Amino acid sequence: MLALLSCAFFFHQADRVLFGLLTIPIQKDLGLTDFQIGIVNSSLFFTLAVMIPIAGFVGDRLSRKWIITLSLLFWSFMTACTGLVGGICGLVFFRSVATGGGESFYGPSAFAMISGHHRSTRSIALGVHQCALYLGLMFSGALVACALAFFGGWRPVFFAFGGCGFLLGIVLIFALRDSEM
Repeated sequence: MLALLSCAFFFHQADRVLFGLLTIPIQKDLGLTDFQIGIVNSSLFFTLAVMIPIAGFVGDRLSRKWIITLSLLFWSFMTACTGLVGGICGLVFFRSVATGGGESFYGPSAFAMISGHHRSTRSIALGVHQCALYLGLMFSGALVACALAFFGGWRPVFFAFGGCGFLLGIVLIFALRDSEM
C-alpha cells in the first residue's frame, strides 16, 4: 500500500510541475502572454486551496481507496487532455480547474489511509510517502527533458504523463485496500 501510494504521490508532484517545465514551449506554441500563463498557475493553486478542505471532508466519509484511485484516474486523464488544448481557456480548464480539482482529492485520503494502516510506524510511513513528493519534484525535470527529446513536442509529454498515471490508477483499482476509518 505504501509503495503504491508513494508511486501515486510521485506522479502527483511530477504532474504538478509539468506545466511549469513546459511553459516556454506551450507559451510559444499557443501565443500566450506572461499574464495568461500567470492566470493558469494562479487558477491551479486557487482550485487546490478551495478543493482540498472539501476533499478532506469527503475522505472522512467515503472509501479512501476509491477517492485516491478515482482522483488519480481523473487527474491523469485531465493531464492527457491538456495536450489537446488550443488556448488559454482550455489550459485554465484542463490544467488548472480539472487537474487541480482531481489532484486535491489525493492528499487527504492518502495521508489518512497511511495513518490507518501504520499505527505504530506512522511517522516512518508518512516520511517515506513524503519522500516521493520530493523525488517527483526532483526527477520530473529529467523525465520531461527525456520525453521532450523523445516525442519532440510538449503535447505528447502531457499524453505520456497522463497515460502513465492512468495505468497506475488501474493498478490501484485491484491492489489498494481501505484501512479502517
